[in-house]
Amino acid sequence: MKRASEIEEAKASLLRELNERRAREGKPALASYPDAGCTSCGEMPASGVPLFATSVPYIRTCQDCVLKEFPFRKLRLSRAEKIMWYRNNPTFHRSSDYGIVLTDQALYLYSPFWFVFARWRRIPLSEIRGAEFRDSRLFPALHVQRNGRDAVLRTPPDYPDEMEYDRRNLIEAAERLRTVIQQ
Repeated sequence: MKRASEIEEAKASLLRELNERRAREGKPALASYPDAGCTSCGEMPASGVPLFATSVPYIRTCQDCVLKEFPFRKLRLSRAEKIMWYRNNPTFHRSSDYGIVLTDQALYLYSPFWFVFARWRRIPLSEIRGAEFRDSRLFPALHVQRNGRDAVLRTPPDYPDEMEYDRRNLIEAAERLRTVIQQ
């Protein structure tokens, strides 16, 4: 557990980074670290648009900031679509990264394999019949059963701890999809 002084130091450092981003975008600097709203842009999202928490309780990200990061910046959502959950594994040593986005209307999958041809695949929630995680030593995968044929997202091979992180992401994606389609 971090001490209060360590948390305040971290917030001060994050505020400097936030204000540098805001200055580059032509926005005014913030006097203090935002206790509400997005801590990446310093803005409050529109009503009904969620903030995504991280493992650090004082860091939150809005949908607009999520869509500015790779690989999500390549994702195009309709204006009415809201992200409910997303995951990826942005490790510095990978040449590319997978992405999973669950919105209120569809599931989006981005595979790093065949990087030149990589693109986001959209699967409307109405087409999804089931989801499961299938483990593998080298290529753990999310299998999404849909009308017609399955969609599969495999994560790239990596160090054991990174593969374990990927497995947790895929397991959580399958659980969330099963919950959404049962509603």
